[in-house]
Amino acid sequence: MSQLREWIRLRLADTELVMLLVSLLAIFSILIFFGAMLAPLLLAIALAYVLDGIIDLLGRCRVPRLLAIFLTGSGAMLLLLFLLLAVLPLLTEQIGRLVTHAPQYVQAIRENLHQLQMNHAEWMNPDYLQNLIAAGAGKLQEWGGQLLSFSIASIPGMITLLVYAVLVPVLVFFLLKDEEQIIVWAQQFLPQNRTLLNRVWTELDHQIGNYIRGKFWEAMAVGIAMYLVYWWMGHEYALLLGVLTGLSVWIPFVGAAVVTIPVVLLSFFQWGWSDMALYSLLAYGVIQALDANLMVPWLFSEMVNLHPIAIVVAILVFGSMWGVVGVIVAIPMAALVKSVLSIVLERRQSREEAPK
Repeated sequence: MSQLREWIRLRLADTELVMLLVSLLAIFSILIFFGAMLAPLLLAIALAYVLDGIIDLLGRCRVPRLLAIFLTGSGAMLLLLFLLLAVLPLLTEQIGRLVTHAPQYVQAIRENLHQLQMNHAEWMNPDYLQNLIAAGAGKLQEWGGQLLSFSIASIPGMITLLVYAVLVPVLVFFLLKDEEQIIVWAQQFLPQNRTLLNRVWTELDHQIGNYIRGKFWEAMAVGIAMYLVYWWMGHEYALLLGVLTGLSVWIPFVGAAVVTIPVVLLSFFQWGWSDMALYSLLAYGVIQALDANLMVPWLFSEMVNLHPIAIVVAILVFGSMWGVVGVIVAIPMAALVKSVLSIVLERRQSREEAPK
């Protein structure tokens, strides 16, 4: 017991480290208990990081910051209107077409699997195959009902969307305009002895900014490239697959693997076992290879280097805590944990090397 008290005393003696851990615990507690309430603010912060990169670029071209904010915000609003008025209706139409044709697609899969089972009956269990087909058909019908159903229960979601459409642009504007004043105001609630906290914040602010901006432009580039290539090939679900591919880049490793399934299935549904289907899959593979080997190293050259195992563990941990949002922010949170652990190890090493 005395050894435990001595260990606790030594740890509490490092007041800077204690203040850092207490402050991070308080911030995490606020996010866990009030995250849903603060969702518009968190979304506005993410968008402010994206737009801040463009504003800084205009600033280096000697454009006044307020004018740069106005130009960037106007461009973002025009892009949003284009997405809502031109892209969203087309995307909705493609989703509706997919749901309408889902029974035909299920029947096509059933016939091909049945033919495969007939040709290779020695290694494919027919009962298991039928159960698998029935489960897949039921799941597709369930998803179709969820996509096409519109009832009174969906009205609160529309109201929330309208609230976001009004609040988020206002929040983004003031976050960009009064960034320094907001930081100074927030520092009043932090402990006076915050050297380590400032160090973590500086590192994390740089890393999160690079990560969010990089992922945004990566998603835009990959999604647009996927859409243009599949549109040129005549794929009837080109926009849907482009959007899914763009969204998949926000989920490391898992996203690319999951989105491959609809790419393969929808290409098979349209072209069957043909050269065109093979070319479409080859094009998808080329886009993914260019993204992984060219775009990611270029966009994330300044991001913290995390081992793939650390990224997977972060996805599992933060995904279980915050769902899809946790999966998306897993890498920044892993960078935060790594920064804090580095500080803890540095402090322990300095205590061990200090003269007795």
